[in-house]
Amino acid sequence: MNVVQSALIHNPNSRKNAQDKGQFVRMARQKMGDFCVSALNDSHLPAHLTELKSRGVDLIAISGGDGTVSACLTAIASVYHDCPLPSVAILPSGNTNLIAGDVGFGLHGEAAIDRLLRPEGLKSCIRTPIRLSWPDGERPSVLGMFGGCTGYARAVRIAHSPNVLKFAPHDLAVFFTLFSSMASLLFRRSRHSWMNGDRLSWSAEGTGLPVPGREGRSFLFMTTALEKLSHGIWPFWNEDTSRDGFHFLDVHAFPEALPKACFNLLRGRAPEWLRAHKDYTSATARAMQLETDSDFVLDGEVFPVSAGGRLKLEEGPAFRFVHV
Repeated sequence: MNVVQSALIHNPNSRKNAQDKGQFVRMARQKMGDFCVSALNDSHLPAHLTELKSRGVDLIAISGGDGTVSACLTAIASVYHDCPLPSVAILPSGNTNLIAGDVGFGLHGEAAIDRLLRPEGLKSCIRTPIRLSWPDGERPSVLGMFGGCTGYARAVRIAHSPNVLKFAPHDLAVFFTLFSSMASLLFRRSRHSWMNGDRLSWSAEGTGLPVPGREGRSFLFMTTALEKLSHGIWPFWNEDTSRDGFHFLDVHAFPEALPKACFNLLRGRAPEWLRAHKDYTSATARAMQLETDSDFVLDGEVFPVSAGGRLKLEEGPAFRFVHV
């Protein structure tokens, strides 16, 4: 019988971990010893994971928000490239925890650590993160679960301001991100610039695509490898989860019927008129090539627009997420 070796990667800078004054990590270290790692900076993750790999770790719990999870998945895929990937457990403690809303562990605090130390019988699900890369080689590729550009990137920049984070912690930030796009349209001075969007051309690979690509401007572009978001929000209408790939939504500049469309999508509905509308495209893709003058946001991290404006989205390695 194979014995599962569990470890914990703890981000002391995440919102919840910073607020508890180290109580959780002290408890975890008492129970897990050297298999509890506190990573102050993402740049330290490869060294920590190389050590955990050498010690036979095949279940890694991550205590942090979406950004921490993204950084850990990227580093895990790199360090474990020559052997099976470890299973992953998400213990949410960040500003935004969209990933945990879909594949979270389901326990917190001491109860979570105790269960991780006896992992037999845990349930699991598979998710394939999106790999974001820059064909021009400007920076290393990264893995993530939820992102976007054009209007989404604008809204995230607003949501990241300190005043907003005080009033929109955790997954409420996604509400602000989505609604801020709509709220901006109420003000005449910002209406035209938001509706005009940003330059975005894309081509996609996948089955069942309504169009293989387009050129023009985009009011809002979002994509995810998750299968569920918080509070019933689901701004995509490709329900066939048996298809390989990630979901995406592209809303053209100056879209018609935008309030009506948002009203439906924020409730997880996509009526036939919306599916057939020329200004709204949603599908599942295995890979996409993008050209844009917009920043790209992945799991809360803002990546400035590249010099050439070219990006690639594709399926990354499949991870097994465990939960109770």
